[in-house]
Amino acid sequence: MIMINDTAALTEFEPGVYIRINDVMTGIRKLARVTESGRSYIDLDTEDCTPLPIYEALLPEEAGNILGWGLYLVDNKPELHSAWEVLCDRLINSEEGVLTYNRAAHWAFVNLNFDFDQAMAAAATETATVANGRKALDEMIKSAGGAV
Repeated sequence: MIMINDTAALTEFEPGVYIRINDVMTGIRKLARVTESGRSYIDLDTEDCTPLPIYEALLPEEAGNILGWGLYLVDNKPELHSAWEVLCDRLINSEEGVLTYNRAAHWAFVNLNFDFDQAMAAAATETATVANGRKALDEMIKSAGGAV
């Protein structure tokens, strides 16, 4: 009889969508983008960001995307949509990485707070935390004899 380890079970999402997922290295819940396979994600805007598998045990949930968040506001809170548009324009033109400005947009959407500085500060903190977790993971892999 073959036993399947439930903690290793993968799940799948639509490629390109954003998900919230637990980060085992930092203990935070992070925003990440699903890769083309639909079964892995990236969490940093670096060229060498290795995609990680989307394990069910990490409680991934679809977070949507910047277009969907805007459409939700148009339909459900139209009085906030112009502030959202101004914020998104600033974020997209901020020269921040795509994941960072989407983290800012997601924070703004969830908190219904469209202050650029507050949204960007929240996103920068999350991105820095994820980067530190990735650095710790890379060091663990190197010390175990793996290549990074």
